[in-house]
Amino acid sequence: MKYYKEENGKQICLLCSYYCHLKPNQIGICGVNKNIDNKIECLVYGHISAFNIDPIEKKPLYHFLPNSKSLSLGTVGCNFKCSFCQNHGISQEKNIDKSRYISPKEIVQIALNKKCESISYTYNEPTIFYPFAKDIALEAKKFGIKSVFVTNGFESSEVIEDMKGLIDAVNVDLKSFNENYYKKELGGNLQQVLENLIHFKKNNIWVEVTTLVIPTKNDSKEELYKIANFIKQNLGEETPWHISAFHPDYKELSLNNTPFEKLKEAFDIGKKVGLKNVYIGNIGYENNTYCSFCNELLLSREYYKIKKNIVKNASCPKCKTKLQGVFNMSTRAKAVAGTFYPNSKEEILKYIQHFNNGFKIKQEPLNAKAIISPHAGYIYSGFTANLAFNLASKQEYKTVVVIGPSHKVYFEGCSVALYDEYETPLGNIEVDLKYSLNLVDKYSWCDFLPSAHLEHSTETQAPFIKHYFKNSKIVEIVYGKIDFNLLALLIEDILKNKDTFLVISTDLSHFYTLSEANKKDNICLNAIAKKDMQLFDSGAEACGMIGVKALIKSAINLKLETEILHYCTSYDKTKDNSKVVGYAAALIGNKN
Repeated sequence: MKYYKEENGKQICLLCSYYCHLKPNQIGICGVNKNIDNKIECLVYGHISAFNIDPIEKKPLYHFLPNSKSLSLGTVGCNFKCSFCQNHGISQEKNIDKSRYISPKEIVQIALNKKCESISYTYNEPTIFYPFAKDIALEAKKFGIKSVFVTNGFESSEVIEDMKGLIDAVNVDLKSFNENYYKKELGGNLQQVLENLIHFKKNNIWVEVTTLVIPTKNDSKEELYKIANFIKQNLGEETPWHISAFHPDYKELSLNNTPFEKLKEAFDIGKKVGLKNVYIGNIGYENNTYCSFCNELLLSREYYKIKKNIVKNASCPKCKTKLQGVFNMSTRAKAVAGTFYPNSKEEILKYIQHFNNGFKIKQEPLNAKAIISPHAGYIYSGFTANLAFNLASKQEYKTVVVIGPSHKVYFEGCSVALYDEYETPLGNIEVDLKYSLNLVDKYSWCDFLPSAHLEHSTETQAPFIKHYFKNSKIVEIVYGKIDFNLLALLIEDILKNKDTFLVISTDLSHFYTLSEANKKDNICLNAIAKKDMQLFDSGAEACGMIGVKALIKSAINLKLETEILHYCTSYDKTKDNSKVVGYAAALIGNKN
């Protein structure tokens, strides 16, 4: 994302929900983002003020990689003004020590050396240094290291949207349920924090909530009930709620420590409301996690130490009920299930059975090493895609690589998904992370851009991969602006590997009349069938043309054959011949 935009001669900072309008040389409310030459520069980029290795339980996160280490870092500055801040020495500091610069790569290397499974952006408000945190998180993803925000929840909606697939977990300080208290004494506003909590949840970022219970400020039964009820109604009953004890600090030196009885009262309120995971923190109280179904003790903690952990495959070992959270696995979540294809295993299997009843093999097909498959909704192109997968599935492969064009996000090069598993309604597919990381390491134009993987061109292929290649791992590659000759280098490597199978995703021409669509699509199909690279430039169109041309160039170099299997258009379903989309399937391989 771009972190600012111009309006009426000022630059608007897009990092938090204050949306500061900054004149030249003006600094935002956070004290660390400044309009310099009509660009907002994050002054603390690369300049850390606090750096430690903590147990993840200290964040606190109890349902996220239990018993793991997190490299924790912060800068100076904050967009809030909490009078009780325990880190006021850095959060309320405006002077930036620039004597030492540390790069995202250096930070990730430290995390690797110290065997940290995550990097936490904490101590001060991380949204104010999001450009720095994002670059660290992107680098960390290459090595399977997750990223955590410990935040006041006042991010801009643009930042939360950009976090999808990049930031793995957040612990949000829900400091009060009193709008006036937020505005007068804390900063921001309550309603925006509540909306952002829901936004985090919607974006499949793991959410835990912390409330620091401060005597006379936010500790009434009514307010604690409102907080607990909001969590249950809007974030879900499994969402952990951490109740923390206040001790006098910064400007709040006259208040007493939070008595245990008040913490226990908040705990009981959370349980009465129906929250399954309520924890009393930072006083040495034993915090246990129980199975929500059979009440089996799954995790036992004292201070920040795990005394017992019997969670198996993110589930209770006794009754197999899933425990909500992140337990050593990151998932490429479904993005278009329920729109482009059904979000139901039973419905997808009915589609596949129906498709398979609709064709008969007249001659022995090629022994396929790759297919071209369409990616429209299954009602339009599902039969065509299924035919290609069905005929190609006679041989088993260790890994299936699916390559498709980006329709929503502009970027240059390719993005390779660096997740642990790939979610489909038919069950999750293990990602071949080693293979994916090798691609990122080998090709300078390959990287990991999480927002690129909310992509239907590749996701629509995944249920077919799960069904027809049951024992295979998956690698997802989404490409943006790239020369097909570069992509062909990667594709040739895939085709040369006896353990990999390739899926090139594309639809053909878009929104022409039926006769014009047929004409353009026939040119494309002839170019594929004849392996004629020049013919592609004679009027052929396809949204995935870069991938198709790269594949055909590779087929020519490797002396592979091509076979067109099926062609259809949206007209076959809609009977609208004015705006037609074309679909085709093809095999690439050797004759038997």
